[in-house]
Amino acid sequence: MKRNQQPPRDRFASAVRRRRCRRAASPRAAAALALALAAGLTACGGGVGDTVAADPEASGGGEFTPATSGRVTIYTWADYFPVEELTRFTEETGIEATIDFFASNEELLTKLEATGGTGYDVVVPSDYAVEMMIERGLALKIDVMELPNAVNISERALSPYYDPKREYSAPFMYGTTGYAYNAALLAEGQEPPKSWLDFFTWEEPYAGKIGMLNDEFDGVNAALRAVEAEPCTTDPAKLQEALDLLLDFKTRVNTISSDAVPDRLGTGQNSMAMIWNGDTHRAWVIDENIAYVYPTEGVSIFEDNWVVPSGAENVQQARTFINWMLDPKNAAEAANYVGFNAHIDGVFEYLEPSMQSDPAVVPPEDAPMELVQACDNETMNKYSQIWESFRQ
Repeated sequence: MKRNQQPPRDRFASAVRRRRCRRAASPRAAAALALALAAGLTACGGGVGDTVAADPEASGGGEFTPATSGRVTIYTWADYFPVEELTRFTEETGIEATIDFFASNEELLTKLEATGGTGYDVVVPSDYAVEMMIERGLALKIDVMELPNAVNISERALSPYYDPKREYSAPFMYGTTGYAYNAALLAEGQEPPKSWLDFFTWEEPYAGKIGMLNDEFDGVNAALRAVEAEPCTTDPAKLQEALDLLLDFKTRVNTISSDAVPDRLGTGQNSMAMIWNGDTHRAWVIDENIAYVYPTEGVSIFEDNWVVPSGAENVQQARTFINWMLDPKNAAEAANYVGFNAHIDGVFEYLEPSMQSDPAVVPPEDAPMELVQACDNETMNKYSQIWESFRQ
């Protein structure tokens, strides 16, 4: 089925499920997964290959000569890549491509650990998961900056905390966690909400119809920002302030869920909701009065990346695919499919017009975006206590 023929509601629902799996599990699950992997746990289900993993320090990079034949196997998020784009990749490069899907970073990491990084040639971990792959020897050094199309990587994405020299990973999609509201409900002359404090304390016309993502990490961090604290703070007074704010806020909430947020906003079940930016665009397609907010105190950003596992069999084909996806036209085709933007210069001119004009998809230059690393285990335990008190 062509991308523009896909049933909108089905696409919205599947995309929301994908984002829920990704974000709600991330930092705390990452800590738990690290302990599980250290204990030698294996994945459910069969392995995907018996090839002995390559030494991840033995670079698969160097001078780039594109492959012109062979095959590449890609492992990415469900409903996160237009499969028909692979047909064009094969036509242009001569490389056969197959694709498989996972539901969370934890599923990806566990499978790679169980197989020694074999079975796939390109995978798509999020920021913190890239760091874990590198630390555990599951990522092959491919010298991304040596690829010809690396010149298209935007300056913001050149030196992320999880791969400062871009030796192991290339950027794919990114997104933010802010909130959206129905602007048509504002009274004449009423100022729109601008901050996290506004979100947590707003009364009419939104009180009673506010939605909250069921996301411990982003939810508590948003409350901390609203009380003028930094994410991952260990200050007991600020953590208590965040809890008190959340408990008061709960009286104005009618939904705590990461499922079907665009539908609830677009149909009026929620009039304001914490949301991922790409899902705001989907809600806007339903109701053009839906507006996204980059809160003045700061908004969390997440980044997904192309990585070659340490046991990949088709390394040069994998590098050829990654270089191909660093072309802005190719990156834009995927962005148009999923509703999120890419850290690739030149993508904008190929985005669908509705995405080009949507500030939820294309952040303003002054948007206070921050890539937040996972907190330590002790702090995450405190986050869990706060979140469970809020959800009760």
